[in-house]
Amino acid sequence: MTLQHILRAALLIALGLVVPAAWAQEYLTGMYRLTRPPAEIVEPDFAQALDKIIEKDEKLQWQIYVPEQYTPERPAGLFVYIDPDGHGRIPDRWTPVFDSHNLIWIGVRQTQRDPDPTRRIWQAILGARAVERDYVIDLQRMYVGGTRDTVPLAVSTMLTANEFEGGIYTRGSFFSPKLTPDHVEALQRKAHVFITGTNDPGKRQIQSDYELYQQRDISNVKLIFDNQRLGDVGSPEQMDEAFRFLR
Repeated sequence: MTLQHILRAALLIALGLVVPAAWAQEYLTGMYRLTRPPAEIVEPDFAQALDKIIEKDEKLQWQIYVPEQYTPERPAGLFVYIDPDGHGRIPDRWTPVFDSHNLIWIGVRQTQRDPDPTRRIWQAILGARAVERDYVIDLQRMYVGGTRDTVPLAVSTMLTANEFEGGIYTRGSFFSPKLTPDHVEALQRKAHVFITGTNDPGKRQIQSDYELYQQRDISNVKLIFDNQRLGDVGSPEQMDEAFRFLR
C-alpha cells in the first residue's frame, strides 16, 4: 500500500467509514450472488463462537446489487434485506432507487428449509460484514429491512448488531412487552419506517405498533400508508420516501 493509500485510508477512518483490505481491487457492480463462509468474513474467534448457530466453514449465500456508479471515493450506504421467500434478490423496480441513493443491497438467500430465526439474524449480520470487507461503506447509512414475518427478525438484527442505523418494515411490525429497557433505549437511537396500506390485513396492528413506538419515546419513526393497493414489497416511490426519512 502506497503512502497515498495510507493517508486516504486514515482520512476515511477519521470520517467513520469502512476501508476494504484491498484498495487496488476491481469492484463488482450490478447484480450477483455472493457465497462465503463465516471463517472468511469475521475473525477466527468470532467464527468459532458462532459455530453452533452457523458452522464456520458453511458456504452462506446472499444476493447483491451494487450501483453501477459505485466508487470508493463516494462510499455507499447499505441495506440488508431478510427476504420472507428466501430468494434475497432485489426487485427490479427498486434498482433506480438504490442508484439514486447510492445504496448497496444485500439480500439473505435462504438455503435451508425452515431455518432457525437466530440463524437468519446472524446471516443478515454476516452479510453486512462481508460487504464491509469488499466495499467502502458509509457507516451512517446502514439499514435493515423485512416484510411480513421477517419484520421481527429485522428488528432483532438491529438490536443484535449496533451498526444498523434504521429499519424499513413492510406489511409487518414488532413491539413486544418482553423488550427490555435497554432494547427500548436502543430503538430510540434508531430510525424506523413502517409501510402498510388499505389492502394489508395487518394494517391495524402496524398502526397500533407505530403509535406504541411514539408512546415509548421512539420518536424517529414514520408511517407510510398506501391508500391504493399496496404491493408485497412496496413501490419505488415508497422506498424512496423511506430512505429520504432514514438519512
